[in-house]
Amino acid sequence: MAGLLSTLVRARRSGGTRPGAVVPSRSGRGGDSGLPGPDAGPSDGESGRGGTASTTATQRVRLIVEGADDPDEVERAVEALGAQPGWKVRPSRRRDGLRPAEGRVVLVVDALAYGQRKTAVGAVRTQAAGLLSRPPVGFRIREAELVRHEKERDTALVRVVRRTPPDSGTFHRWLWRHLEALGAADTGHVLTVPLAAGESGEQLKARVKEEWADLTHSGAAFDDEHRDLRLTVGPRPRTETGGSSPARARFRRFEGPAWSLLGVLVPLACAWTLAVPSSPWRFLALLAPLASFGPVGYWITANESRPRLVRLGCGAFLVGGLTGVSYQWLENSPDGFGAQVRGLLLALLIMVTAVGCWHAFSRSWLSRNLLILLPLLIAPLPFVLPWVGSFLHTAYLEEVMGIPEPAVHIAFYWRYFVALEPVALTLAITLFYVSLYGWAKYFNLHVSQGAYLNVIFSFLVLLAVLAVSVRTMNEAETAGERTYRAAMRGERPPEYFGIKGRLVCLRPVEPGKRVSVQPGPLPTSRPVLTFPRQGDDLWVWDTSPKRGHLSTDHAVRMRAEDVSLYPATGTTCP
Repeated sequence: MAGLLSTLVRARRSGGTRPGAVVPSRSGRGGDSGLPGPDAGPSDGESGRGGTASTTATQRVRLIVEGADDPDEVERAVEALGAQPGWKVRPSRRRDGLRPAEGRVVLVVDALAYGQRKTAVGAVRTQAAGLLSRPPVGFRIREAELVRHEKERDTALVRVVRRTPPDSGTFHRWLWRHLEALGAADTGHVLTVPLAAGESGEQLKARVKEEWADLTHSGAAFDDEHRDLRLTVGPRPRTETGGSSPARARFRRFEGPAWSLLGVLVPLACAWTLAVPSSPWRFLALLAPLASFGPVGYWITANESRPRLVRLGCGAFLVGGLTGVSYQWLENSPDGFGAQVRGLLLALLIMVTAVGCWHAFSRSWLSRNLLILLPLLIAPLPFVLPWVGSFLHTAYLEEVMGIPEPAVHIAFYWRYFVALEPVALTLAITLFYVSLYGWAKYFNLHVSQGAYLNVIFSFLVLLAVLAVSVRTMNEAETAGERTYRAAMRGERPPEYFGIKGRLVCLRPVEPGKRVSVQPGPLPTSRPVLTFPRQGDDLWVWDTSPKRGHLSTDHAVRMRAEDVSLYPATGTTCP
């Protein structure tokens, strides 16, 4: 049976068609030694579906699948499970420790998962069960286990740098030493070397030079005449020794976060002292950051000997940067602790939304076809934005004040600007919903609840569009109400996206001549609200309450050539 499995696995990995008839070697056990193992398959760096999936996966899950020792069922199981990008299927071996019953066969699946570690196993199980059920295959999942690999600890990065030329002058040597400490003399050769207990940076570099032939692939001795070694900037490493007590080990576990918290709180307190009080003594708060430049710089660069100016610059960059950012945040944020907390929560919400959108768009159909979809999404905007702007201007003029929108002159670009706010708000809400889908994808909820999430997401986006439309219409109507109320008080009305209203007095061009007004009479004793006209007719909004209870009843139309307009200076006209 192992020969059949090996042939099927090779066929799936090579992208070939369905293999021909293979006579399985009946051995009674699927994991006997001496049987030919499966092909290693393509590596992660190779092109193709498997290589792409391997580079984007974040978790690995090993599945143990068992089924009947039937060639057709085995072939179907290998095809179904091997169809997933990056999944590798092989027959069980003796070293796996699996003992299938007589007439049964076991497959080992190395599956790839994404997102959160705790939900990866359940997501892969659900995905594999779905693959084995459509079409139904007589294989069942016996076991699923997350593949874990411990990260290598107590190591250091050693970089190879060029030495200063021996015939260099004093200033050249001084400058070269500082540039070397900043990484300007690196050759691009980096080694990862395990640390020894109690070993300093200089001792580590000396040991690497002695063991250079064993640590590198070249096999040659270290060229100490033209090359030197440099450690990556960092604090002094602390390796655990066998004699350290558990209490000290627990203390060291929280020592780093405690120092980090203190390093954030002190610059924040100094920045608050500088920004909030008005006393000139507040500048004394700068003494704490200035005094910490040296100690902090020495601490973050203590893994090897470095120039004093480099250490001071590192401390100034870290402490001064935190203090400056905190000061700018406190100085430019709204007054009040509550307003600052709300601003901080808003910034946190934006960050969470951005990360969620990244999870949603990564490894998706949209990200793979973004270059095609982006022009298709942007192309309708020059036609959609002015239509939305004209719709809002109509709501402002015609729905509130009864003046037709074509009768008022509005610059064309204002139709774009008035539509940007609702479009941007709709896009922001949609991206927030997309981020929720992305976080659901990160926690692998899209595998088990995919159809439910798609329906909910579509409904929420439609609801967002409707809510933004209603809100924008209400804002346009509210702006129109503020305009005519200001006109009734004799005040200059506010502007609304290119629509500038002003109070004027009307006078007939020919006194004594009858002027056609709909509805009449011509309001000459009081100021009226008018807008830049477009066309032969002039529309004004009469401020008299006798026109009617509805605001649209105050709209008055006349021919522009029959009247003259004069600026209004009060609540009455001469």
